[in-house]
Amino acid sequence: MADLITNNPNIIEQAGDFNLNKVNLISYRFDGEEGAPYEIDIKPITVNIQVVEDIHKACLMGSITVYDSQDVRTVLPITGLEKLELSFNTPGMPGVHAVRDEGFPFNVYKIEAVTADKVNPRAQYYKIYFCSNEMYHNTINRVSRSYAGLIEYGVEDLLRNKLKSKKKLYYEPTRSNTKIIIPNLQPLEAIDMLSEKALSGAYKNGGYHFYETTNGFYFRSIESMLAIGGAAARPSAYKFNYQITNTQGKVKDVANDLKSVIRYHFERPTNLLYNLNEGMFASKMVSSDLYNKTITTTNYDYNDEFGKSFHTEHENGEKTPLKSLLPRAFFEDTGKYLSSMYDSRIMHYSNTQEIYNDYKDIDAKDYVQNRHSQLLSMSNVNLNLVTYGNTLLHAGDIINFDFPLMRPVGEDVLESNPYWGGRYLILALKHNISVVDNIHEMNIKCMKDAVRNVYTSETNTNTIKTQEYGSPVENIDSKDNDMLNLDILEDI
Repeated sequence: MADLITNNPNIIEQAGDFNLNKVNLISYRFDGEEGAPYEIDIKPITVNIQVVEDIHKACLMGSITVYDSQDVRTVLPITGLEKLELSFNTPGMPGVHAVRDEGFPFNVYKIEAVTADKVNPRAQYYKIYFCSNEMYHNTINRVSRSYAGLIEYGVEDLLRNKLKSKKKLYYEPTRSNTKIIIPNLQPLEAIDMLSEKALSGAYKNGGYHFYETTNGFYFRSIESMLAIGGAAARPSAYKFNYQITNTQGKVKDVANDLKSVIRYHFERPTNLLYNLNEGMFASKMVSSDLYNKTITTTNYDYNDEFGKSFHTEHENGEKTPLKSLLPRAFFEDTGKYLSSMYDSRIMHYSNTQEIYNDYKDIDAKDYVQNRHSQLLSMSNVNLNLVTYGNTLLHAGDIINFDFPLMRPVGEDVLESNPYWGGRYLILALKHNISVVDNIHEMNIKCMKDAVRNVYTSETNTNTIKTQEYGSPVENIDSKDNDMLNLDILEDI
């Protein structure tokens, strides 16, 4: 830890430094004499800390591994009604401050993996799991009501009155003036239902995400994570490189080491057949309006729609129609792009809009297929990084990752990857602090929905000539009769 090496907690001595300021358990029981809850500092017995932010999860979660020789879990005791004060940061940077004076303590909800120490039978290891307080209120509350008008007002009401949250809410204004009935759902399920109907006031997109970072709650679209004010690509928050870090005996370059990636791997960089089947690149939606008694068919073409939205890559800060994940190349001898093969996925949707006098339901063609494709694109080209700890970064941030082509170019020459290097959106981030090893690392899961450099376009027919048989259809019974005439049974 930095505070063990220098007297200044704002100076980073080496990549992976951290300040662990507080790890404190607060009991549900009160001390009669003190008039305050019992509490215990578990920082001296803490072995490992993990905290997770994820744009697909509404609340923060994490765990603490302890080495306990005083049986704290029994003496306190730990029942699931305890609060956890946790504070740590990268030296000189803001960090996690879930404490009474500066923020909102976590709730302890589970203990697992209780294991006796083989060396010291009077000591034990176990994991204490914690989450945001709002998770408890989500479990014990239900919502049965309607929300009318702009959707962000409904989200704020649920956050304040059902989840009992006093944390900051960052929201992106919507243009969804509709009425939605919540049918006896938990508050976070209700927010998910509202999110599906939310359309941005600044971007062409469908669907919002509701999630929490250590800064507060966010209600926003994916495109707002990729751009600013509907006008320009969002700057990256940090730049990483895959390179060899400083070794012992060399002059330390902490800033450079913080930018280095310890290791990385990709998940599903290419799976064209799956994406075609699921409707990422092309789809047809048949929507029925029961009020007007009409049926409408809407086709979705990924390459036509790509340039209408911001993506991880841009062109001089602006939208680009050319850096899509699907090359503009004709499929075999069809003379068509795969993005115009609309029968790849057929959707059926009820699109009855004239339900209420003063409010109009959102037209399905404005968001359903676009949102579906956008969500699928988030599960492609997923990059997993292990880096040194940096409490500046959060889920929903843009980062740059540069790594070389895996081929020899020349001595001491590295050629950057032309497609998969570049800008990524952080989907999830896990802080992993090893107190024993005195190092803070991060696991970052991020995605890329565009290529850094444009794929080559090809409009020529590129079909492999296959062998044509004289008779492509043949009766199998005739083949069997030919075999019988050869007396094939005499040696059986």
